[in-house]
Formats: sequence, C-alpha cells, structure tokens
Amino acid sequence: MTLLAVSGLTLSVPTARGEASIVRGIDLAIDRGQRLGLVGESGCGKSMTALALMGLQPESARLGGSIRLDGEELVGRDEATWCRIRGRRIAMVFQEPMTALNPVMAIGDQIAEGPLRQLGLDRADAMTRARTLLDRVGLERQSAALYPHQLSGGQRQRVVLAMALASDPDLLIADEPTTALDVTVQAQILRLIDDIVAERGMGLLLITHDLGVVAAMTDRMAVMYAGRLVETGTTDAVFAGMAHPYTRALLAARPREVAGGAADTNLVAIPGQVGSPLEHPAGCAFAPRCARADTACRTTRPPLEPAGDGHAAACLHPLAGPRAQT
Repeated sequence: MTLLAVSGLTLSVPTARGEASIVRGIDLAIDRGQRLGLVGESGCGKSMTALALMGLQPESARLGGSIRLDGEELVGRDEATWCRIRGRRIAMVFQEPMTALNPVMAIGDQIAEGPLRQLGLDRADAMTRARTLLDRVGLERQSAALYPHQLSGGQRQRVVLAMALASDPDLLIADEPTTALDVTVQAQILRLIDDIVAERGMGLLLITHDLGVVAAMTDRMAVMYAGRLVETGTTDAVFAGMAHPYTRALLAARPREVAGGAADTNLVAIPGQVGSPLEHPAGCAFAPRCARADTACRTTRPPLEPAGDGHAAACLHPLAGPRAQT
C-alpha cells in the first residue's frame, strides 16, 4: 500500500484583498523507502504543502482534497489525531533550526520529548535514546546538555534531524534542510539524511529549489509553480527530457562548473516573478514569464498529460530534447 497519497489538495487563506489560493490541486504519492523531490522557486507553495501534510497550516486556512497515510484520511481530523500523527508517523526537518528549537531548553531534553510523549518511554530511557540519536547524526553524546545558541548552524540542523527521527516516523519531510549552511555542511547534512532514510526504510519528501540535489537524492520528482504541479515523474525520466519550460528555466538558472572547475557566473535568470496567490489566471500561470506562450496559453489551463516515458507535464507546447545536464 502507498504510504502517503495526496489527491486534489487545496489550501487557501482569506485576506482583506480576497482569497489567497496557495495550493491548487496537488496530487502526490510516496511509498515506503521512496524519495520524492518537490522543487520550485520561493513562493510556489512548497512549504505550505509540507505544513498541510503535518496539519500545521494557519488556523484561518481552508484545506480541501485528501491526505491519506496508510489509507487513513487526515483532512478534517481533530487536533488530537494530528498530535498522534506528528512525530510518530510523519516528522519534519524545518529549514530554519533556530525557529524549530526552544532556546531555553537543553537539546537532549528537546530530542527526548517525542519518545516521552509518543513512545511511552520513561525519562531515563528517553534521554538514552536522545544521546544515541545525537551520536547517529554526528554529534557528541555529551552535547545533550548544551543549548541551541551554543551550537553552529550545521550542528543545530543535526539536532533538528535527531528530533525528527526520535519517534521512528514512517515519513520524513525535509523542507530546504540546508538553508543558510555553507556548501560543505550542506553536503554532509544531505548525505546524512540520505543514509538514514535508506537505513530505516522511510519515505522522504525533500523540498528544495536545487535541481542538482533532486537529481542526486530522489527517485521521483514534482515541479511546482504558483501552487500547481507542472511536471512530475521519475527523476531519471524528467531529467532525460524536461518538457515544461519552467523546469528547464530552473535548470538554466543553476550554477554549473566550467573548464578548470570554476563556477559559471553567467546565470540565466527567469524573467519576472511568481504570481500572487491572490491572482487566479484563466490559463497557464507561467505564461507571463514564458517565451513560448501564446494566446491559448493565457486562456486555457493545461492539464498534466504524458510527456514521455515515466513523466507528465502541464504545458500546451511541451519541449522535447536531449538529457539535461546536472
């Protein structure tokens, strides 16, 4: 059975200027042991999708569609049900560890909190588990007595990962887990997540703006723009023939190596910016930024349709071409 099945997920927030539609009909599926990458620019709705999967959307938000975990419907459930699910079944690594950690609580106590509440361990066993997890994520066990401000950014992110793993969840959501870290620490954190997911046979939803990370770490990928999925499929299939202009634009905007190992500084920026969630275009939301857009693109919303072996794209004029270089 599929571990996580998301169907027609919508999320909107009422504002003084009208309804802000942040997530607009998302379909996702993750099996146990499978890694799914969700990619797109800031403002596309990736993080709000993750929060909805954790039942952490704003109180004023209107949530629609279906979120099923091992067949159990979660949309519309009460807070008591979500408290049972969070940490124990679905856990999340947030992009800013300092906002996820309690500054006046020792990190060992923060890691032990989940096992105390959700696994029924006594305090001694929960602290033993916390120290074991610190060791697993590459921190000294003695650091359990430290406070968040005494750690570096990379160390705090390791603590947040240990907290997410503390109650043995089935699904791990990693939302931009290497934000603001230097490239060496980024690689260490991503390798650690990859190893732990493989070791525990968990499902992984990796949210990022970096197609290179998606190519290296995921089995399947979904490209999100203005609250909708515009390209999905196996990672290999999507990179073998990117069909949506937005997906190719993301790749073109990524730094790459040139001769001698130096970084190419001539990046190709995507013109314009992601539309406001208050806007409800009749056609393709990417049309104002797309060089291939025509009248039909501005008046007809393209559905996700097959665009080659193993993947689909929502584009009236899909691209075809050789394998993308990452």
